[in-house]
Amino acid sequence: MPVHTAGPCDKSLTQARRCIAVPPVAFTLRVTQVGTEAEEFTFDTGEARLGRTADNDVVIKDPSSSRSHARVYEEEGRFFVEDMKSANGTKLNAKTVKAPLELKSGDRITIGDVTLEFVTADSNDTVLGAPSSTVDDAASEPEEDPNATMLKPPSKPAAAVIARAKKPPPRRVTPPPEEAEPPADEPEEEPAEEPAAEEPAEEEEEVGESTKNFAVPPPKALQKRPAALPARPSRALATTASKDEPAALSAAERARNRRELQKSTSGKAMLLWSDLPLPGKIAVGVLGGGAAIAMLVLLVIAVIPKRVDKKVEQLTLSPNGEPIPESYGAGDDVDFERPDMKSFTFSFQSPTKIVGVLHYQARDCTKEEVSIELNGAPLGHVPPDTVEVAQRQLEVVLPSTQLKLNDDNEIVFDNVNNPPGEDTWRIWNVWVEVFPIPEMSAEEAGRRAKEDLERAAKMYELRAVGAMNLFRSWKQYRDAWLLLEATPNRPPELLEIARSRMREIRPELDRKCSGMLVDYQKEINQKYPNMANARQVLQNIPAHFEKEHPCYGMSRGLLRSLEDLSGAE
Repeated sequence: MPVHTAGPCDKSLTQARRCIAVPPVAFTLRVTQVGTEAEEFTFDTGEARLGRTADNDVVIKDPSSSRSHARVYEEEGRFFVEDMKSANGTKLNAKTVKAPLELKSGDRITIGDVTLEFVTADSNDTVLGAPSSTVDDAASEPEEDPNATMLKPPSKPAAAVIARAKKPPPRRVTPPPEEAEPPADEPEEEPAEEPAAEEPAEEEEEVGESTKNFAVPPPKALQKRPAALPARPSRALATTASKDEPAALSAAERARNRRELQKSTSGKAMLLWSDLPLPGKIAVGVLGGGAAIAMLVLLVIAVIPKRVDKKVEQLTLSPNGEPIPESYGAGDDVDFERPDMKSFTFSFQSPTKIVGVLHYQARDCTKEEVSIELNGAPLGHVPPDTVEVAQRQLEVVLPSTQLKLNDDNEIVFDNVNNPPGEDTWRIWNVWVEVFPIPEMSAEEAGRRAKEDLERAAKMYELRAVGAMNLFRSWKQYRDAWLLLEATPNRPPELLEIARSRMREIRPELDRKCSGMLVDYQKEINQKYPNMANARQVLQNIPAHFEKEHPCYGMSRGLLRSLEDLSGAE
């Protein structure tokens, strides 16, 4: 085992620790909060990288974790933590790490909902080879903390404590305010000299315990004072107050004041108020207060903006359900900001294996910028933008070998260029299509796919006869393609025929959809829009398309907009 020495040796205990051979363990990261049992990761290389991907030393499976999130490293015998420009940041003891911060044993590093405790090897090691007396002496002599006296409350002197213990209880039933005891939490000051009046009280205290329950009578001098003496100052005060009151106005002065008040509107209001009887004043006050409250309520309603229901972010997908219209990604036009990645989960019940298709729309993406993963396995990348980026419908096959039956599956759109979160991207209209695949051999699957290809060719020949024949031809080719995708050792020539025919028919479906939407726009853009004809065009689209084509979803959305517009009118 290699031996690590950290410095010269002398007689001090600290340097003696450095000279003893210790294992080359630099530090330990101990997981303290993940919702499961604790884990420890020990490193002797002086550096550990933390992140979401498998190439990190500590893999953190948390939605808030970035691909390369943070690192812990040693430099000149000191340890530091550094944030690697992650999207959601790193915290050290609840403080955001903006620049490398030094670590001490016991510090806590937080990434999302995961907390790791940093522990150095020196914090738990004992000195090897040192005499027992030296170790015991060092352990028994605690270090003086210069701040200890600041943290502890000042101790009370023993004399004050003894004086308070010997002080007899008050002999009066209700002691005067000036003789009340000070609060228990404040130090009691001992007087320099004991007052002479207290000496006989102490002598009386020694007579017996029975005297503690009786009030000591006042001195005889106070008993001789007449009880009527305290009433004199109050009469003198009353006499003085009566002299300060203004004299009552004469009738002529009151008449003159009324004439002056009649000259102004406010004065007339004051006279009217003064002439009202008490019940009238109460009624006017109630009505005026109610009017003021009503005006205040109306003002608050006018100033405060109307409450807008916030959209709820979708986290799960319903197999074969409706697409999610909300958008996710980074930019000004997304409904939910997700600069780094967006994940969905879905589950399904099936007695046999299945194959799925992920449908979505995307824009503002460059080549290999956004990757797609299924249960941690890569499926490919979002294609870069094209001219028809707003109308194109994208789809990715979900292989049956990577799908989990009767369990949760996770689909992740991961922008590999973010963080730092400067690249814009957007996905929307996400949904999952699932196909149960019966158990069959490669020969049986090839025979069934060949039958689907033959039916698709017949439907294409009759595309001008029936409204749905063109779409059904494309769907038959698509069913054959999915069946072959889920079958090992499939015939490659049949798979190529299905793929190529799908690509050839899809532009015809798109042109047919565009023509029907143009007819809808003609009805809407007239000087006097014909809403009935526009609604009829949209209602006719499902006779030509099913939800596997985006035209179906667009017609449903436009129809809802028309219904809302008609209801508002």
